Amino acid sequence: MPTLDEQTALDFPGEITIHYDDDSDLGRAGQGLQSFPLMNVALRARKLEYWLMSPAEQVALVFLLEHLRPKVAIEIGTRFGGSLQALAQFCDRVYSIDIDPDVPKRLASKFPNVEFLTGRSDDLLPPLIDRLQCEGTELSFALVDGDHSTDGVRKDLDNLLRFRPTVPLYIVMHDSSNPVCREGLRRAKWAANPCVHAVELDFVPGTVFRGKLWGGLALGILLPHERSGRFEITARSELTLRSLRSQQTLGLLPRAARKVKRMLLGTH
Repeated sequence: MPTLDEQTALDFPGEITIHYDDDSDLGRAGQGLQSFPLMNVALRARKLEYWLMSPAEQVALVFLLEHLRPKVAIEIGTRFGGSLQALAQFCDRVYSIDIDPDVPKRLASKFPNVEFLTGRSDDLLPPLIDRLQCEGTELSFALVDGDHSTDGVRKDLDNLLRFRPTVPLYIVMHDSSNPVCREGLRRAKWAANPCVHAVELDFVPGTVFRGKLWGGLALGILLPHERSGRFEITARSELTLRSLRSQQTLGLLPRAARKVKRMLLGTH
């Protein structure tokens, strides 16, 4: 007789998905390893929803959820349901917020413990937070992966930070390496919430993809008691990202010079 772990491996053999540079799907080409068999086992799913996170980000998210086992979680930005499949597996109840009305049409039947809210997060999140606070809900997880503008990221976080947790609350933010998103993370009013004990922008570092910085997970930790010591936002990969941005800037200068020269000489 196979052991429980062996039986799980038989029931969920998993899949390996790799997007090579010459992938016919230009939106996914060059992303490299996308999924691997252990994720199927962790989520007990034969087929995974397409997940717009790196394998390292997926593992980190599943680790947090598996150990927190949230009674209630919020996801801002659901899209294809990649992260939602992990949230729905480990959380009792999930509120999914997305501006795309097709999201619940695609996913509602797959995730019965998810309530889908369609519209702008800036409109939907404040009343949801107020209601959960009023009801004394044990909100313990939130994923911010919606509007990727600086102001959009800041607004989503400021709305979440209205909440005063009764249990530890972990806020995970995707694309924390992208300069536009990163600025939104820094501008949020973390210090104004006395329950915020830590904010790390590079919990999982991001990468350069097609000449731009993307990916990465930031992590904010709120506890049900007020902090008493020092607080500041930390960023383990800040020097690395600054170096990459400098290299990108230096790489742009020769190209700009060549373009000006061609214009002056009337060549193409």
